[in-house]
Amino acid sequence: MGISYRFKKISSSLVQAKNLLIVFGFLLSTSAYAGGNYTLYSYHNVPPFVTGKDTGLTYDLAKHLTHNSTSGHKYSVRILPRKRLDELMAKKSIIVPWVTPIWFKTLTSPETNWSSPIMMDSSVYVWKTGKDKSYKAPEDLIGSKLGGIRGYKYAGVDPLVKDNKIRRTNTNSEWQLLQMLLSERVDVGIMPEAGVCNLIKTQGLVGQLKITQHHNFTRKIMITGSSQKHLIPELNNLENNPVWTTTLSRYGTHITPLDNRNEDNYCDVLAAKTGLILN
Repeated sequence: MGISYRFKKISSSLVQAKNLLIVFGFLLSTSAYAGGNYTLYSYHNVPPFVTGKDTGLTYDLAKHLTHNSTSGHKYSVRILPRKRLDELMAKKSIIVPWVTPIWFKTLTSPETNWSSPIMMDSSVYVWKTGKDKSYKAPEDLIGSKLGGIRGYKYAGVDPLVKDNKIRRTNTNSEWQLLQMLLSERVDVGIMPEAGVCNLIKTQGLVGQLKITQHHNFTRKIMITGSSQKHLIPELNNLENNPVWTTTLSRYGTHITPLDNRNEDNYCDVLAAKTGLILN
């Protein structure tokens, strides 16, 4: 009886110790995620994403995530060129806002995680007012000089460029592309709706350009590795958050579809004033 009793007592102690280790491990793993500091890496350096020094939608995104984090996480912003961002992706797990999976198709891995949509946007055709021709589909660009942004892919258009049916000239920014359009060095350009509508307002170009939609897409937050995937539930809260919807509207952007708009006043329901100095 004495040996049996001692054996049961030892077994009970071992079970208790095992349970304590499990609890301790759980607390250790959750505490590792609590109160972390995270950086949002973005290559979008034009309105509405950046509107001045440490201002713009990307900075407001970081503030919103910090303020609403239930785990005490803090988010900061780092703006860098797309090429540098691609290099970082190959070295470590990073958080990248305002992107969509097709843009990183060749650079992502099975460990890449995506948030729910945080903003709806469109790529749009833009051309100078007064032109006889209108652009509403990729086929309308055949025979035209197209202005694009270096590194950007355009659905339905890229195959026509490859077949030499469209002549494409690349620029480094949306502002440079607008300047090329106004100087008639290209016939038509394709660029993101949110960026061009902000530039039209801030640079006094209302009435000088016509716009039609190329295609809709949603912007999300990408986490390139598994070490930060615990943030996804927190990031997913943006999609249905009324405060975030209000933040977007202040920049003339949105997270729900808008009605069809006229090519002469396409941006009237968008475009908020910003203070960005362009070069």
